[in-house]
Amino acid sequence: MATFEIKEEFMLNGEPFKILSGAIHYFRVHPSDWHHSLHNLKALGFNTVETYVPWNIHEPNEGEFRFDGIRDLVGFIKEAEKMGLYVILRPTPYICAEWEFGGLPAWLLNKDMRIRSSDPKFLGYVREYYKILMEQVVPLQITNGGPIIMMQIENEYGSYGEDKDYLRAIKTLMEDLGVNVPLFTSDGSWLATLAAGSMVEEGVLPTGNFGSRGKENFAALKDFHESYGKKWPLMCMEFWDGWFNRWAEPIITRETDELVEALREVLELGSVNLYMFHGGTNFGFMNGSS
Repeated sequence: MATFEIKEEFMLNGEPFKILSGAIHYFRVHPSDWHHSLHNLKALGFNTVETYVPWNIHEPNEGEFRFDGIRDLVGFIKEAEKMGLYVILRPTPYICAEWEFGGLPAWLLNKDMRIRSSDPKFLGYVREYYKILMEQVVPLQITNGGPIIMMQIENEYGSYGEDKDYLRAIKTLMEDLGVNVPLFTSDGSWLATLAAGSMVEEGVLPTGNFGSRGKENFAALKDFHESYGKKWPLMCMEFWDGWFNRWAEPIITRETDELVEALREVLELGSVNLYMFHGGTNFGFMNGSS
């Protein structure tokens, strides 16, 4: 049975492992193109694919759960496995991701509660969703012979709030439902956001999101780890190799030489997830405010 652990380095089957990941969101790519996109990722030397899981496509109406067509998360993960890729899964209630309501279902707005908080009512809806979602993905963890090596708790929460009871509740819920791969958070690599959004004391790995100044950002992340007495691997969970584009505005690009140098700096010091590898398309009306 394969193993994946977080020690001073990422360890795969007892050996040091550098994560070379690219983001491909299954819900932004037609299922007929999953194979091609994952093939390109593997062909370029990557060993891992990362994807968010948007709650609002899997429970579009309260109590109505869907995993068909472009929502076939299990099918996407198994396709990645066929390619020999590992999977980083980000099944957080809120994903941001430049996606409608950050992935939260719009019907939550009809409820009298506070989202992204330890409000028992909100957590109750998360629990019902997670019961269904985790049935899909828990069997695909590396601990069960599958390709999933890590899962995320919340998303850039340090830029939003500091309700640690909420973060702990999400962690406990995931574990109660069978998640036993390493867990991580991702935030901007500065003290205020890391402190508010991380769970180092709970054994959850903090990772950084940035697109340049790798040495500076990783130094800040390392200092944060060490302030808790941790010697953990450094990872840029979102290396912004591009940026999102807006309707009727010029397409945003980066100079190739500048991008290559910025990525080299990150690769010399840690692991990386290119955000995005394949940007895909916001189908329907899912390109709303996140």
